[in-house]
Amino acid sequence: MVLNSQPSPSENTDRSWECIPTTSRYVDKIVFSPDGRILASFSFRSTEFVNLWDVTTSQKIYSANYSDLMNLDGAKGRYGGRLEFEWCLSAFFSPDGKSLTCNGFIWDLNRREVINARTLKLPFENHNQCLAVSPDLQIAVAASDAGTVKFWDMSTEKEIYTLFLGHNVSKNEIYQNLFSPDGKIFASLIWFRGSSDFYPDRQDQEKIKLWEVKTGMELGTIPLPNVTAETKYTGTLAFSSDGRILASNCGDICRRVIVLSEAATGKEIWRFEGFGSQDSRGLQHKITSLAFSPDDQFLASGDSSGGITLWQLRKERSQPLTIKKIRTFVGSISHDPIQTLAFTPDGQTLASGAGYNNGGITLWDVKSGKEHKSFLGHWMSDKRICSDYFEYRSEEVAISPDGKIIATVDSSNDMIKLWDTRSGAFLRCLRYNSYRFGISTRIVFVGEIVFSQDGKFLISVHESCNTITPSKIFIWEVTTGKKIKSIKYRGYDEPFASRTINQYGDLLAVIKRRECPVKILQVRNGKTVCTLAGDYDEVWQIIFSPDKRLIATRHNISEFAIWEIETGRLIRILNTDHTEKEPVCVLFSPDGEILAIANTNYITLWQVSSGEKIRIINRFQPNWHSYMAFTPDGKTLAFTQAVSNSFSTINLWDIDTDSNICTLELGSIYQITSLNFSGNGEFLVSSTRDGGIRVWQQNSSQ
Repeated sequence: MVLNSQPSPSENTDRSWECIPTTSRYVDKIVFSPDGRILASFSFRSTEFVNLWDVTTSQKIYSANYSDLMNLDGAKGRYGGRLEFEWCLSAFFSPDGKSLTCNGFIWDLNRREVINARTLKLPFENHNQCLAVSPDLQIAVAASDAGTVKFWDMSTEKEIYTLFLGHNVSKNEIYQNLFSPDGKIFASLIWFRGSSDFYPDRQDQEKIKLWEVKTGMELGTIPLPNVTAETKYTGTLAFSSDGRILASNCGDICRRVIVLSEAATGKEIWRFEGFGSQDSRGLQHKITSLAFSPDDQFLASGDSSGGITLWQLRKERSQPLTIKKIRTFVGSISHDPIQTLAFTPDGQTLASGAGYNNGGITLWDVKSGKEHKSFLGHWMSDKRICSDYFEYRSEEVAISPDGKIIATVDSSNDMIKLWDTRSGAFLRCLRYNSYRFGISTRIVFVGEIVFSQDGKFLISVHESCNTITPSKIFIWEVTTGKKIKSIKYRGYDEPFASRTINQYGDLLAVIKRRECPVKILQVRNGKTVCTLAGDYDEVWQIIFSPDKRLIATRHNISEFAIWEIETGRLIRILNTDHTEKEPVCVLFSPDGEILAIANTNYITLWQVSSGEKIRIINRFQPNWHSYMAFTPDGKTLAFTQAVSNSFSTINLWDIDTDSNICTLELGSIYQITSLNFSGNGEFLVSSTRDGGIRVWQQNSSQ
């Protein structure tokens, strides 16, 4: 009997499962006091907005959270009562080192308290996209999404002047504003939207505009390459200490080229191409932060892999500027992006702050490149693990059978990362080589990752895209991160072959050029378990049953063959009503009795023993990829459900009663890219296209 079921997104929402909060560490801005004894760190993601550290003892001597600051007199903005910290982090110490200023707040460092909370009253009624405060705390600047930049006096709250970017700029955005150290020059990084309904082929552009603060006169414009959606908000600027040079990471579309320009004219004077931090493939990472030393003899750059590069700048009289790379070192063990850099006033120490999960502050000796000491980042309780930098988001996720460890693939750094499930803490990385050539062409990619049945090992399948570099299977020891075996089989590394590994990484199915027969191999020794031979020209998909009894092969749009692994015998043909040629999500229940097939519109459940369709579950919104997962007992099916064009949820469905258990709302506009239950059924892990990993656990009260 076929039951046509349709879950309701409004009923039973989050009734039985909840998203586990994870602990993260973030650092967005760091500055030193004039004597170098105090380090101030800021984070607009954490409730700990500002922390003060004693550099000598490494002790935290002061902390202030965002909510407390908002309750101070004069702290509330005119619209909504919130200062736009995310778009502005103008932080600096007074010359005498007695006070610290950030976005209008002034801290008395002797009394460890805020002595003034100047109001940054927002001059625009629409959303303000970027704020900045001059070093002398006299002038504030705000940019609107209408293409205007307003300067106003902070003491009198009167407007000084307004700058207009030009005609037809209502869709442009200013997302980086910066004063020179002497407050005389102001720089804006502007995104000009090129495409529209009438001109869909236009490219988005960026420009840096330089203004004289005193008069509002435009000094120069620095044209930049076209930008993409993923690199749009990742531009960074830094002035030299004397205010004469402006450094930016906007030299190419991928943010991998540093450009030095004259601040007074915008004229380019130097370009760093191909000299930044590189991985084993020779691929340069995206630049994420820049800082000049106080004497302007050094420039430090941080990148998206957690690397830091130190450059020496020299300029003799009547001689052009020369730049030399001094050294590169790793500033983040989890290879999270370096969000901020700062030199001590004497220039002998460099501080780096890493973002995302394990964000912390590290002090480095400039001469030797050795680590001095480190500080914890700003604590934050989040609802996800941010597994990857957005540009290199991963869709390969696995959870250990005991539910304690999550594995993700970081394709940007050629590594598999391991995370603690409950805390979200980074544990270790497993390094491999993807053998790239050029800027972005990857020869080897990770097709699948799975944990062994006992959870002691991780198995990764590395697929090759050419006939020279072999495809391999790696077996890793989870506790140490060591690669203990590299496997290459005859027949396995055939060009254009297709490979599928089972749930626990001990069986491998191989076909050549999508053609029959299908060989089933034991992963550890390469022995052939069986060969599946039939009257089929092509094999489109291969699906193992978790109990290792059965394997399903898809041969055309609607036909699935069910085979017995032990004998290689064909036991049944399922002629489904599937209508999509593209690969779909197909999986067995843990006991191998049910085969679930997901279209973009609905899910069908088939009884394997009888070949009968037993259930249809509607999925509401078409044109979204579908992902499914069974609980280990086979009683519950989790699947992605699109309830609109820009919002998706996870539905948990009771197989026996044919009813919706609950709906899990992610609070993210990004599509879900994977679903996995832990082997003990305690956790459900979901990933989204922005690289976020969420861990769900059944409520203990249920």
